[in-house]
Amino acid sequence: MPDCPYCERSFADESEIRKHLYEDHESDELGRIDTKRVEQYIDDHDLEESDDATRAQQDTEETVGMTPATDRQSDERWELHDVQALSTEEIRDKLAEHGIDTTEASFRDRAAEVDSAMALADQWEDDHDVDASGYDQDFIWMAAEVFWSRWASDLPYRERIYDLVQEGRELREQGNDAEACQQWLTAWETIIAVTPEDITTIEAADDHLPNVLSLEPFLRSVDNDLAALAADDPTYHERRLEFCRGVCTQFPDAPDELLLDFRHFIADLLTELGRLDESRNEFETLIRDYPEDSWAYKKLADSYWREGADEPTAEDLERAVKLYEQALNAEGSLEQPSTVSERIDELERRLANMDTSEMQEE
Repeated sequence: MPDCPYCERSFADESEIRKHLYEDHESDELGRIDTKRVEQYIDDHDLEESDDATRAQQDTEETVGMTPATDRQSDERWELHDVQALSTEEIRDKLAEHGIDTTEASFRDRAAEVDSAMALADQWEDDHDVDASGYDQDFIWMAAEVFWSRWASDLPYRERIYDLVQEGRELREQGNDAEACQQWLTAWETIIAVTPEDITTIEAADDHLPNVLSLEPFLRSVDNDLAALAADDPTYHERRLEFCRGVCTQFPDAPDELLLDFRHFIADLLTELGRLDESRNEFETLIRDYPEDSWAYKKLADSYWREGADEPTAEDLERAVKLYEQALNAEGSLEQPSTVSERIDELERRLANMDTSEMQEE
């Protein structure tokens, strides 16, 4: 008597639990052709499905003689939730029909050497000389993914990334923003774990990761969510700082626009956390690496007499004036440069007052 993996209800036979999974737990899982994931990708990228794409899908359905609805009920084609509904022994028996014999120990040994269920399934097929195609081949990689979740859930794998992102979206829709963000941070940790060290660009990482995830928008979205949470809970400043540093470390050859943004986030967060010396070091490094970045000069200047700085000395104010002047002369554009000019004027007045006070004391 099979049990539902989601609500633990028991059912008399496999067909009943399949119907239950479809109607009550419409899961968003990976398939060879997964309509939900295609639709999510289209939504995420503001795309419209073309008539050609629609016709191609219809042609495929006609070729196999089924519609999407009847496809789910097919005894031939496997969907991932079908395999999830099977017991471990049932999956092993089905794999044995293809000559694949596996145990939890041997599976974990394989999982430790690869970063995806698909790669592990390919190993099975090569090592056991499996001659399978179509739906049978689908079952093999789906079995690998199910066993990974049951036997090796502590080991990261690429297919898990999409599930974590989707779980986060569902939590957000339910109003659980903090839990949603935690799922996305776990997805980020998985991305780090499965991305080879020689991949240092966003573009190369996108090619390596599941193609339904566009990495740069995902990273920016997580940062925005962490910033929103930090507005109500300052402990998220530290978590956001760790995340932003991780992005810069993981992808040092990412586009300059992304690196510049995230490095500014790091410096700003250090200021927010009261770690002014570290913040200034970050801005100085930014100026060295991006001398055209007018904002780095401006923010560094602010740190010497604004942004919670101690009572500035004349040397601090002179340093700030010089940095403001560099900000105005840098190639990068500044919004409201008049504000910077006004700050220069204010600092020069304060310096003049300091000189007057010193002369009077003498």
